[in-house]
Amino acid sequence: MELLQLQYFMEVAKCEHITKAAENLAVAQPALTQSIHRLESELETKLFERTGRNIKLNKAGKVLYNKLIPILASLDNIKKELSTLQDSETKTIRINILAASILVTKIIMEYRKLHPEVDFKLMQNHKDSVCDFRISTSLNAVAKSSLDIIFNEPILLAVPSRSALALKKSVTLNELEKEDFISLTESPFRSICDQFCKQAKFTPHIVFESDNPGTVRDLISANFGIGFWPLYSWGKLNNENVILMPVADVNCKRDILVSSKQKFEDNSYLADFYAFFISKMREQRKSNIILI
Repeated sequence: MELLQLQYFMEVAKCEHITKAAENLAVAQPALTQSIHRLESELETKLFERTGRNIKLNKAGKVLYNKLIPILASLDNIKKELSTLQDSETKTIRINILAASILVTKIIMEYRKLHPEVDFKLMQNHKDSVCDFRISTSLNAVAKSSLDIIFNEPILLAVPSRSALALKKSVTLNELEKEDFISLTESPFRSICDQFCKQAKFTPHIVFESDNPGTVRDLISANFGIGFWPLYSWGKLNNENVILMPVADVNCKRDILVSSKQKFEDNSYLADFYAFFISKMREQRKSNIILI
């Protein structure tokens, strides 16, 4: 038995008339009649009896009709459920956040206010994973496709305003060997900052470290120690007790790579968010420009 045969049977049973059923189904009457005959042949029983020009279900036909009502209804529900699932998948954006988590989260929140129907699935997985976008960082990022965009982010130093360092326009890393540092725990950003110190031939004296960028940012702002400050990701520092200044002897910057493994022609939501995200990153860069 084929699904189409059963659907034809149900329509004939409802209309009790071959011609009317054929019109409703938009099929030729002979084709509909043959379909009913094939179904009866497969089931080895008659399903209808004629009453003049009309036809009616016989006992076997009524049994089949009643059996098929919940089955076909269930199939219709499956179609609707799959359609709903597909719609949900289309409106779900998966982002692997390996860098600039504070900034990325802020941009996502802004987008959700404009598009509450869009869902986000966020992850932090350094191994390859199924995602639509990947935000990562390194000293020398490499774009692997036309969809990959690299942002150069200055890394400044946050120092106490009462420190002698604050009287300068810039600092050298050699001047910081005896300072107390607040730092992230093991992370790509931490590795980059450690490399800067290594170039200056010292290991930073870390008095507190955390895997939460917000905690590190807040403790630096509260003047518990100095620390490296990614300008775009963490934003300008509005605190009279702490000053952001550039590092003179090392090119303190990192690359933020926004990458994707796919094109967006088939998903307008991905294309729209991608354009929104890139525009916000560029706005952040413009608003935080510091002339050295």
